[in-house]
Amino acid sequence: MTVLAPTLRRPAAALLTLASLVLALVLSTGAPASAHATLLFTSPAADATVADSPATLVLVFDQPVGVSGSAVRLEPAAGLGRPTRSQGGRTVTFPVRAKLAEGVHTVEWQVTAEDGDVMTGSYRFAIGPRTVALASGQSTTAKDPVPTTILRWLLFTALTVLLGEAALNRLATRIPDTPSRRARSWALPAALVGCAAALGLTALVIGDSSLRSAVDTRPGMLSLIEVAGFALAAVAVAERRRVWALVPLAVVVIAEALRAHPQAEQAVAGPVLTFAHLAAAALWVGALVQVLRTVVAWRGERAACRALMLAYAQLAAWLFAAVVTSGVIAALLLVPLDDLATTTYGQVLLAKTGAVALVAALAYTARVRLRRPTGALPHRPARIEASVLAVVLALSATLTVLRAPADANRPLSFAPPTTGPVVPAGTRAGEIGISARASTGQLVIELTAPQAGDASKLSYGLTATLADPRGSKRRLGLRGCGTGCFYTPLTWRKGTSNLTLTASAGEEWAGGRAGLAITWPSRPDAALLRETVAAMKMAPRFTLHELVTSNTALGLGDLKQLPITGREFLAAEPYGSGTAPVTTRLPDENGHRRLALAYPAEHTQLDLTLDERGRILHETLTAPNHLVTRTFVYPETDEDDHGH
Repeated sequence: MTVLAPTLRRPAAALLTLASLVLALVLSTGAPASAHATLLFTSPAADATVADSPATLVLVFDQPVGVSGSAVRLEPAAGLGRPTRSQGGRTVTFPVRAKLAEGVHTVEWQVTAEDGDVMTGSYRFAIGPRTVALASGQSTTAKDPVPTTILRWLLFTALTVLLGEAALNRLATRIPDTPSRRARSWALPAALVGCAAALGLTALVIGDSSLRSAVDTRPGMLSLIEVAGFALAAVAVAERRRVWALVPLAVVVIAEALRAHPQAEQAVAGPVLTFAHLAAAALWVGALVQVLRTVVAWRGERAACRALMLAYAQLAAWLFAAVVTSGVIAALLLVPLDDLATTTYGQVLLAKTGAVALVAALAYTARVRLRRPTGALPHRPARIEASVLAVVLALSATLTVLRAPADANRPLSFAPPTTGPVVPAGTRAGEIGISARASTGQLVIELTAPQAGDASKLSYGLTATLADPRGSKRRLGLRGCGTGCFYTPLTWRKGTSNLTLTASAGEEWAGGRAGLAITWPSRPDAALLRETVAAMKMAPRFTLHELVTSNTALGLGDLKQLPITGREFLAAEPYGSGTAPVTTRLPDENGHRRLALAYPAEHTQLDLTLDERGRILHETLTAPNHLVTRTFVYPETDEDDHGH
């Protein structure tokens, strides 16, 4: 066997190299993973009351997620259809197969984030004619956080042992007259433990999905790559090619870097920071543990032990600098200073920082003792340092399952879905069109400037002040939701609320102030629109007075008078067919009925004032590029004919 061993090892080394390169190639393809997925919005909204049973349940996340047919469960139980994803996988829609009964319903959901962790949470909504007081909110947590933390700690520990032995072998070569005695190697058991931990994490990621479907997902692929990396490292150690184990171990560290929190903030710098932080920390802890074990094995060899610990102290100084620098930068990316003491993630991060500071103090004490030629070797501080570093690894594993504090003002990539009926409103501020959609628990405002070149490069700005029906005023905190889109959570009071808006769109287009009135609650009334269209079809020739402007700062435009029939007028109107995506009854004004229409896809809103017969008396149409104000004057003979 000793004769055949070298022959067998050469092909094994070549295969290990090839396999590691394949793993690295797989990692380099595809988009990097983001941090934990967070549920941003739901429809029906969390804690909201809707009048009728919803046709769908919509969940909107801050990143693409993976879902299965059983990802959402309703309580009381109700049948849900197969989920569909949109907005790049960020929005998940479940059809509701049966009508839900009045009362409170609880939604429990589970999805797979792009970093491989399974996220879960719940929220409630109510169905009925009256508002139900709910205050549970919506939650987002990692599923199985305890086993995930334990498995990731075992994975980090395995990396630490394997990299630590490699570092020790490098340090030992620098010592003259190195004793032949060595501590028993932990490399093979560590590689097997790492492989088992990666398999456990893979099982948590896959859940009830098949292995084949897991391979098609980024999280599943990353988990399987880590399993393969530790398995290849175990083969290399068994073949006594421990240097070759460093290649698949580096792939494991890269995989961890691609699924960590910093990547969500910086797609390139984030993984680089995590790779440097994890590799340096594993070498720091692992080398210290192996040095202590070697010092025990070299008992009686005082000079060699001192030389080894001095060599480690020099290496540890560089590793400490790398750990602290990368850790501080990553922390600044992830956690605002105000959230350090008020969030669980920040508190655990502070605990980790304190542990690292304690390690630094112990390391300094040990280094001072080593500088004394006649002093005792710093066994005790080094052992305490190793124990505290094990705690640091445990805290690091805990941070991977905690959600980093979310920036409440971070722009969204698209507008949230509306909940229940919508109250539309539109106006114009200078050359900027304004369209608003008020629904249960929220307000979405979209700005449009005249199209010229790439509209996505326009820098839109908006401030909003709300005066509610009780007369109290407050400035709204707006959050971006795409180009020209702004969102704010808002609890509407019954009655009419007045919005004062100040809009801008860079220096090219004139902005300004405008006002909108939002009357709550919403009163959908499609029948009134059909009645209006029928009445207008019967109207003979009348006079249409029209003002058109593209810049309200210059006025409402020049007056034009057009003789026209009702049918001719309807032929050019978007609601001429008698339907509109949003149809809302507004409060009567001076005895006349009013109707608000909206075409969200076209950013168009209309406000109609109707006479007692359903004919239009006044119309205000807000479109992306113009504001149209119309007054309808019908001949008296027509009114007399209808009066008899």
